[in-house]
Amino acid sequence: MKFKYYCNNDYEAGCDFLIELNRKKQNHINWNWARFEWMMKHPEFDKSLTESIGLWLDSEKVVGAAIYDMYFGEAFCGVLPGYKALYPEILDYAYRELRDDNGLGIAICDDNEKEIEAAKQAGFSLAEQTESIMSIKLDNAFPVQLPNHFCITELDPTREPYAFQWLLWQGFDHGTDKTAFEKDGDLIPEIPVFRKHFNPALSIAAKNSNGEYVSYCCLWYSDKTDYAYVEPVCTVPSYRGMGIAKAVIYEALNRAKALGAKKAYVISDTEFYEKLGFEKEYRFSFYWKKPLTVNGTEYHIVKLLGKGKGGYSYLAQLNDKQVVVKQIHHEPCDYYTFGNKIEAERNDYELLKNAGIRIPEMLDIDSENERIVKEYIDGNTVFDIVSKGESVSDYLPQVREMAELAKAAGLNIDYFPTNFVVQDGLIWYIDYECNSYMDEWSFENWGVKYWSRTPEFEEYLKDH
Repeated sequence: MKFKYYCNNDYEAGCDFLIELNRKKQNHINWNWARFEWMMKHPEFDKSLTESIGLWLDSEKVVGAAIYDMYFGEAFCGVLPGYKALYPEILDYAYRELRDDNGLGIAICDDNEKEIEAAKQAGFSLAEQTESIMSIKLDNAFPVQLPNHFCITELDPTREPYAFQWLLWQGFDHGTDKTAFEKDGDLIPEIPVFRKHFNPALSIAAKNSNGEYVSYCCLWYSDKTDYAYVEPVCTVPSYRGMGIAKAVIYEALNRAKALGAKKAYVISDTEFYEKLGFEKEYRFSFYWKKPLTVNGTEYHIVKLLGKGKGGYSYLAQLNDKQVVVKQIHHEPCDYYTFGNKIEAERNDYELLKNAGIRIPEMLDIDSENERIVKEYIDGNTVFDIVSKGESVSDYLPQVREMAELAKAAGLNIDYFPTNFVVQDGLIWYIDYECNSYMDEWSFENWGVKYWSRTPEFEEYLKDH
């Protein structure tokens, strides 16, 4: 297994990887070989960054990839079946190498539960942004019906680059001013458009009686697959609503069917495609990882350590040092009332330290962003040990000693076993939460119930 940066010679291997990734299941179909090909020659694609694309190879076969989408800030991360263990490494690479100032967003199919969990563990959070994939079966021929005085034709961008770009300019609502079109420096230099696997027979347009192109649909198909991909589709605004786009798409679908395609996919969830017979098949949700800074210092998130009622704790790295960064959250908790959380963390830390309880050192606190940096205690939690059915009796004297120190200071700590880590035979209380002492929440009256496989512990496992 080896890693390499992408170069132009890897193009076919990249396409083959995406074909293989979507061979048995299409729950990565939002990233397929055709989208890759379309993107690589798109005017807005930042070609200067291609060497940042990461590839993971087994022998000479690409088995994993991290690919930015047009420009840095959004990316695709994928691995072939049998190489799932690489996924966290690929996520980590993508965040470090393909993010922009706002972080990195990745789209994951809602069906891919293991990838979602890995993304969350790596510090990615669910966002509101989604994209849908619609599909249509190519079982039967589609009726191609055009209004009078229009005709179907092929439009090859390499032979008619000006007409092609002018049609897309109008069809994607840039206006009808040819002078403005011709002055646009982003489009004209890209002519002629070349894509290695482009098939002119699937590049379909409609002309009016004046010989002007008014609607367009391109399909992408490889005989290594059994599906076609729709990209792009557009119609000049003044010719919309006449059924012209429908005819152009149906003609393209019929041609793809004749070549061997059994299905066609499009990234969309619009009513327009529903009326053509497309159905929603997959939904992809975006997960974002933002740069994590504390008082201006940026920390690299390694993974999510856990979520408590007051915040999310991440294992993070600064240079060669591992630390914990806690991000306060304000999600509702039906059994606990909070005041000012970040100030409570600061105050509780001082109370625990003065009480003599073994806790990780607080290294920094950012009140404005509600973030804390603290010493990382590497080891298993007491909860992990109990979950495995192992005894923690050797650590009970230590937690009881902590309980006595807390009581002497008029405090209770949270004795739930996720809050205690064992390192070199010593237990550390890794949370900073403490409250005024109440006998019912002492270790002996509440906490000890969870330090072995008691009914209370088993009940907690069932609920979580």
